[in-house]
Amino acid sequence: MTSRNSFWDSCKENHKRRIWVWIVACLAQAVSYVGVLTVYLSRIRMRNENDTYKGPEDFQAALYMATQDALGFQDNLGIVIVILATIIGMQGFSYLYDKKKVDMYHSVPVNKNRRFLVLYANGIMIYLAATLLNLLISVIMAVVQHAVNGSVMAVVSLGFIWNFLVFLVMYHTVILAVMLTGSRFITLCAVGVLSLYELVIYSMGSSLQYAFFATKDNFYVSHEPKLSVLSDYIFHTLEIKLMKEAKEMAVSALPFYGKWIILAVVILAFAWFSYRKRPSEAAGKAMAFQILEPYVKVLVVIPVAVCLGMWVYNVGYGSKSLAFVSMTASGVIACAVMEVIYDYDIKSMFRHLLSSGIAVAGIVTIFFIYKEDIFGYDKYIPVEDKVESIALMLDSYPDFWDKDFSYLSTAKASEERMHLTKIAPVLALAEKAQQKEVEDMADARMVHVLYRLKSGRRVGRSFWVDFADPSNELLLDQIVKTEEYKNGTFQIMTDEDSFDKAQAVTYSNGAVQVVLPVEDAPALREAYLKDMEQFTFTMARKERPCGEISFRFPYWMTYTLQVYEGFENTIAYLKSKEAYYPVLLDPKDIESITVTNYHYELQQVGYEDSEIIYDVRSNTVIGGKYPEENAVSETFYEEEQFAKIVPEIYPNMLSAPWCDYQEIDSNYDVYITFKKDTTYPYDRSSYGFSYQLFRDRVPEFVEKATALGADEE
Repeated sequence: MTSRNSFWDSCKENHKRRIWVWIVACLAQAVSYVGVLTVYLSRIRMRNENDTYKGPEDFQAALYMATQDALGFQDNLGIVIVILATIIGMQGFSYLYDKKKVDMYHSVPVNKNRRFLVLYANGIMIYLAATLLNLLISVIMAVVQHAVNGSVMAVVSLGFIWNFLVFLVMYHTVILAVMLTGSRFITLCAVGVLSLYELVIYSMGSSLQYAFFATKDNFYVSHEPKLSVLSDYIFHTLEIKLMKEAKEMAVSALPFYGKWIILAVVILAFAWFSYRKRPSEAAGKAMAFQILEPYVKVLVVIPVAVCLGMWVYNVGYGSKSLAFVSMTASGVIACAVMEVIYDYDIKSMFRHLLSSGIAVAGIVTIFFIYKEDIFGYDKYIPVEDKVESIALMLDSYPDFWDKDFSYLSTAKASEERMHLTKIAPVLALAEKAQQKEVEDMADARMVHVLYRLKSGRRVGRSFWVDFADPSNELLLDQIVKTEEYKNGTFQIMTDEDSFDKAQAVTYSNGAVQVVLPVEDAPALREAYLKDMEQFTFTMARKERPCGEISFRFPYWMTYTLQVYEGFENTIAYLKSKEAYYPVLLDPKDIESITVTNYHYELQQVGYEDSEIIYDVRSNTVIGGKYPEENAVSETFYEEEQFAKIVPEIYPNMLSAPWCDYQEIDSNYDVYITFKKDTTYPYDRSSYGFSYQLFRDRVPEFVEKATALGADEE
């Protein structure tokens, strides 16, 4: 009984010396919860006054969501948690920084373990009391404003546990940093190192891979730190926050809860062990345990030097030699700085040369491992027999959504839905990519690949494929024509339910905007699916779309499909609804055509008085001082002129992702204005429509009228 009273008496006495920490914690949480909730709910009510919501139900749902966002998984609360954990942890054990205080505390007949427990428990109490008090006030405010229901409270509870466990891990990390160091500044540095080290290591490795490995890819397989609570918080709080159901949030958060509890226990065990072994004379020193100094120096210097070298690499236009010099120089300087910090003496910078040599050797080794690709990262192509299936993304990024009409990431949806078993063509493309530099490709496109190996391993890579290479075209045809590829790339192939819920359907050829009845969406889908049976890479490469169908679903989800002239079923259905119009315009419907030639082939060389005009195409100098504006425009009004222009243009609105970019002459912009009294159903909400001219098909009179200087004649 006496022991228990003594423990609580010690806690009360310690709290009296931590009043300012209580105040900081309460104010910080008041701003984080009460303040944020007030802003969120006020914003919702303001929007309601402006008739933003369709009705009372939408307004009520918005209130619930505002409370949930403010009090649940707040993705901007991390900095507050880290600051509170740092202040509470460092202030609680601050006596360890002062040798006189250490001697005084150790002279008091109090068990060392109890002293640790009192300080530790009081820190937890400060955070919990400040957080729960402000959460209670916030919930009462939300209840008064009818912004709380059972689901909201479930999310608030899950968010509280999420934030508390993050605090707990960071709090234990700060305590460990205090035990390993002897001054406040070094403790802050140690907190940064312990909490960010794994994140920095992963970032360092990723930057090295992107710099030196041509096939590095994070599209399908992204590597994250495994033990960094800050990394988990940064990358996953918003992800969980955007989920719609509390049950879904709980399922996603539960693995993190378990991992963080284990981390907290392990870190606390190390902190307690360090506390027990910490010598009294450590107060005021940089490191409490001198034996750790060389190890800490090597572990800190290597990532710091490599990261600085990669920063120089990025700002130095990819100079590898400059990166190497920067890394080694940074390593030498960082070793000297660490020694000065350890001893607080400038004369100590060249002490312990062995650990300095090991650090610099580690930096050099890491650089050459990546530069020379010693482990064959770029050369990796799996053996066909060892591959179970492949997911593949060819240059373009289609839209995907779930059953609730929420966007899905292209990588995630493709990974889940595409399981190519036709392995050989993909491996052949990868092998060809290694044999040809991207600069030598006529039309290089990035391809993302996920190899699912039979061993269970998942390997992500990217490589460049020359779409203009006829042999590549044959390989790509073998891939694209498969049902597995189409099902994994086009939502329309497997989604039978969404098109029954379409809210709008339109067809356009670049100028026409025809609205179809939403009841036609399922039948239009069936017609399109029939045409997709003949869809190949060659078709999408050689044949530009003649139009686009656009579907709008709930929550403003939109989906656009290209229509090709070979899609007989789709075009026949559109014609039956009087909705199909060819991409070729009738000159009789046109009021005027304005053509602008921007003369992008001209480049500036030199500065001020020495400026000259350089023609990239002819590789010659063609003029004197560089003019401020090279664009030349000409408007045509004659129907005979229209008849020569319209066969050579293509609408900007229509996308042709796999076609040759060089087919279009980027110098020219064509702006078409239709007659107001024409029956042609162009989109009346637009004054005109933008088109492009095909390269080497520019009519001679257009080229002459928009030549450089033609507008001055």
